[in-house]
Amino acid sequence: PSIVDNSQHIYWRPVFAQIQYECGQASGVGLGFTYAINRLRDLPSNVTENQYPTHFVWNFGNGGDGWYGVSYFHSFEIIKREGTPNVIDFGGMTGTGPEMWMTGYDKYYNAMHNRIADVYKIDLTTEEGINTLRNWIDNHLDGSEVGGVANFYTNAPYGMPTLPSGTPEAGKYVVTSWGYANHGLTISGYHDSIRWDYNSDGQYTNDIDLNGDGEITPRDWEIGGLRFANTYSGGPSWANNGFCYMTYKSCADPYGSGGIWDNAAHVLYAKAGTEPLLTAKIGISYNCRNRLRVQMGMSTDINAETPDYVIGYPIFNFQGGCQYMQGGTSNEDNKTIEIGLDITPFLNIIEPGTPARYFLILTENDPEGWAWGQMLNYSIIDYTNGAEEIICEESNVNINNNGVTRFWVNHEADYEKVEITNEVLTPATVYEPYSEQLEASGGAAPYYWSLSLI
Repeated sequence: PSIVDNSQHIYWRPVFAQIQYECGQASGVGLGFTYAINRLRDLPSNVTENQYPTHFVWNFGNGGDGWYGVSYFHSFEIIKREGTPNVIDFGGMTGTGPEMWMTGYDKYYNAMHNRIADVYKIDLTTEEGINTLRNWIDNHLDGSEVGGVANFYTNAPYGMPTLPSGTPEAGKYVVTSWGYANHGLTISGYHDSIRWDYNSDGQYTNDIDLNGDGEITPRDWEIGGLRFANTYSGGPSWANNGFCYMTYKSCADPYGSGGIWDNAAHVLYAKAGTEPLLTAKIGISYNCRNRLRVQMGMSTDINAETPDYVIGYPIFNFQGGCQYMQGGTSNEDNKTIEIGLDITPFLNIIEPGTPARYFLILTENDPEGWAWGQMLNYSIIDYTNGAEEIICEESNVNINNNGVTRFWVNHEADYEKVEITNEVLTPATVYEPYSEQLEASGGAAPYYWSLSLI
């Protein structure tokens, strides 16, 4: 179609105003991820239980006090690895502020169900790329009745002109050229007939070489563009109820000469459902969280004192400033936090029913000896058959100063393994296109396939 606007669907969250430097999370999570996952679940995004907060992910990278912006790519990695709570579990879009880290195992467990499968870039310098994005917006590149939305980085727009009279959407605000990137925005749709006369010849064309490079590309187009939402400068009170147009040319022009950052839109493949099979439940009391890292380990030697495999996380990783675990430095209760981590990936390494030792690894980087705290409790929870909790015998143990402290439990997880069932593949012919559908059994469909180079 020549016009698509996905903000008209129930999956689009109403535009809101960010409060600090969380533009990447407002655009990428508050609008983008919320739309992507609710589209899969067929849920409305105008109710809090189906909305996802900005500050859960932002607060792990903002320096602890909210002084820094954080790339939405970092936030996407958190959601891919650990998920995100909804607004209700987090206590609002911003919780109690930029210092807050969420406490409560059940909230972290709920968050593990809300994940991203993959993030992709669409190059917008070519007609093919523009059409790829248009098809993504229209049909999700798979023929769906409802398409997707996208995110991009550029400058915070202001002082925009309006589309000229006598043209489609006349009087609506439009961005025709961008500056240097400091802001994240969300694309909701496109309109192939909006127009801007770049060379002031009184015509609107897509077939004249405006930049004189000898070829016709989107950098020469004066017709067509995207519709995007902005959470800055007032959010819904900005431009046209929080929305504005941008020309296709402004996507394609070189960055620094009118184009958006990297000339790219970024799109999410959310996961409709994720069921963690094995998790860790951890209680910690600590007074300077950016000097502490939490990791999980595993060994198939149930007498081992060190793990053979380690999972690191993009959260609880020497982050958040020298504050208490839940944030701040005045409320003593905030020294204590209860968290949950997904350790299901360990099951990819071992066969079902294999005895294994699961480690909690606390690493302190504190050469001055300023920080101190305790591991209050540690257990793992096996959801492969109900919810079996295996509790560590140690509790309320001091964390070693400027070193590594390990705790462990032993367990056999008898889970259902996913197996590729194809016995053979059709032979391939060199230099000819090849396609083969793999089949699988076990686990829970739908399956997500990716190429392993090992």
